[in-house]
Amino acid sequence: MNKLSIILRNYFILILVSMSWCASVHADFNREYQLKAAYLLNFARFIYWPEQVIKTADNFNICVIGENPFNDSLDKLSNKKIKNKKIKITYSKYYVEETQCHIAYISKTKNNEHKDIINKIGNDVVLTVSDIDGFALDGGMIGFVRVKNKIKFEINVDKSVKSNIKYRSQLLEVAEQLR
Repeated sequence: MNKLSIILRNYFILILVSMSWCASVHADFNREYQLKAAYLLNFARFIYWPEQVIKTADNFNICVIGENPFNDSLDKLSNKKIKNKKIKITYSKYYVEETQCHIAYISKTKNNEHKDIINKIGNDVVLTVSDIDGFALDGGMIGFVRVKNKIKFEINVDKSVKSNIKYRSQLLEVAEQLR
């Protein structure tokens, strides 16, 4: 084999390895957000929602604020129910109070604006969730964190209580940290 053939073969192998690594990273990213979508469903199920909030709603609204990292993982939840209300998924670049979110997932693309969104929601009965670093410390209610390459979550109990959101003990027990 001449030098050019060896170089081309090695280059081709490098391209194949890179492509398989990229596909693996993409698959891991998709799995991560499939897991986070399942978490959102279970958060909704393991919260004592104030009765007046559920009674007055036509649907159980999960809002994604910012870019949608879930692909279609959240849309698959729309055949499920919370408190006998059909789940409705809404995607928006900005928080819109009229959407009447029960859960507001704040995307990482809103990293620079997440504190403003939290302040805009205030003490409304809206569960705020994100994977922005330090989200629970910044006043969000549930922040996803990575611990030993696993997806876990922190709960800001103080902020939740101010918004009249109470967690079932099973959810509190599996939280990585309570604030």
